Amino acid sequence: MRVEPPSKVFTVEQADALLPDLEQAFQEMDLRSTRLRETTELVQDLEEYWGNRIGDLGCPDRGRYATLVRERDDLQVSLSEDIARVHALGVLLKDFQSGLVDFYGIIDGRLVFLCWRRGEPSVEFYHTLEGGFAGRKPLAPLPRK
Repeated sequence: MRVEPPSKVFTVEQADALLPDLEQAFQEMDLRSTRLRETTELVQDLEEYWGNRIGDLGCPDRGRYATLVRERDDLQVSLSEDIARVHALGVLLKDFQSGLVDFYGIIDGRLVFLCWRRGEPSVEFYHTLEGGFAGRKPLAPLPRK
């Protein structure tokens, strides 16, 4: 498994301070993702119904199809930009749909991932760089500085 070099190393407090921003970003990504899925299905439905004729001047759904394709493409770009904004914070986005992120941190002098999943009240877990979500360990016994 290849691990990206850290762009930023966080304390638990620094990671916790970003959680409201991440919650907001995930809400926006959820909305865009839902709309993208709906729009993609509508585009596919029109393509299945009309086939190659969807682009014909005489096709009654031609304008609607073009609008939906533009909306789908715009949503894809917006979602990519949302993801890039999260990465720009120095956060590794593992799964935006479940809201799983890692922050580089230091525990006992070792570089680790501080791990947070949407809905958790704060960053309370970490795992090794090679480990994943299943290998999370609680931060509770560690000092939070």
